[in-house]
Amino acid sequence: MNGHQYVRRAAVGRIFIVTVALTLIAACLALLAGGGPAAAGRNAASQSVLTLRTAGDHDALWLVPPNGGAATAAGALPGLAAAAAVSPDGATVAYLPNNGKPEVWLGHGALAPKTIPLQSAGIKTLGSMTWIAADTLLVSGSTKAQDNGGYASRLYTVNVTTGAVAPFRGLSGMEPSADVTTGGISYVRFKKLDNGSAQNGHAAKYRESLMLTTVGGSGAGRTLDSEDYRRTSDYRAFSAPQLAPGGNWIIAGQTGSDVSVTYNVYYAINDYLETWITMGQPTPQAAAWAPGGGRVAFAGAPVGPGDDLACVYVADVAAGTLARTPAALLTGASAGWIVGLAWSDDGRLVADSLHADTGTADERVMLLDSADLSKLKDLGEGRLSVWVK
Repeated sequence: MNGHQYVRRAAVGRIFIVTVALTLIAACLALLAGGGPAAAGRNAASQSVLTLRTAGDHDALWLVPPNGGAATAAGALPGLAAAAAVSPDGATVAYLPNNGKPEVWLGHGALAPKTIPLQSAGIKTLGSMTWIAADTLLVSGSTKAQDNGGYASRLYTVNVTTGAVAPFRGLSGMEPSADVTTGGISYVRFKKLDNGSAQNGHAAKYRESLMLTTVGGSGAGRTLDSEDYRRTSDYRAFSAPQLAPGGNWIIAGQTGSDVSVTYNVYYAINDYLETWITMGQPTPQAAAWAPGGGRVAFAGAPVGPGDDLACVYVADVAAGTLARTPAALLTGASAGWIVGLAWSDDGRLVADSLHADTGTADERVMLLDSADLSKLKDLGEGRLSVWVK
């Protein structure tokens, strides 16, 4: 892979490649994968979709009833958002500004949002976030005004009740993802190995590692996998890892300078790491685990990138099956790339679709039934959609 050097742990098992059908290795893992508890305190019947609609220089929040009816206004953000994360009880949502400004916007409704500044910890730019408790966010940020690629990012906790910001065990890392039911945290860590030379254009060499730790643990945790490469492109070995509820599965992406992703679904327990799916797609990366942890949805395209078709895959790690939306289902108003996915507690999916044509600002919210992926409902305009109580 263009000279990339792999550094694999001895416990890494066989690699299974999925093209059309899925190799079944998960039957013996079904009890572990499917038994994770759903997020506590949620009532699926009362959930609505909270989505953002761009209104000039800021985003407006809208609540959309998934079973029909008009959307209702739910407040406005101070600017444009880059990321959204729903709280463990589904009652509130945190947003990060798209300009990297060191603050978090919290909540929706008449009094939303509450702004939590993070400058007190020396943070100058923000990257990503996840909830690790009902009142606590884990964010990645940098003390540098510019940190292209997040190579200098560190982890911080943010208490959304008090506004207190503190380093998380002094750890370097980015793209954290947490499972509040087990306290598990996955994240990505970079280590600079050299500054390069004139012969390779002074491209620095980095080690990118996929890490696994716990909220109450110590140190950096376990290194699940690592890869060494020179920073000559936008290549990433473990982009945006998502830890499943139950803490036994992770989905991450291999990405490059082109618009494409290779999804890798890993089974990780103790010191054992198994790659279960490796699947390349000519689309941006988007993935989400179902509340129970037994299924994961990810975005792709069943045909070539020039055909303007998109699809959503659902892999059932407990049953060892793979399904997707039918070809040409996501066309018309929803044509383009799937750029966001979110599960309701009763197995419905919202998929954010961004029109693939340059200069076209058509952002739609699609509702899918994971039990029958041929069913689709267009919920109208929106992005960064999540399910809330």
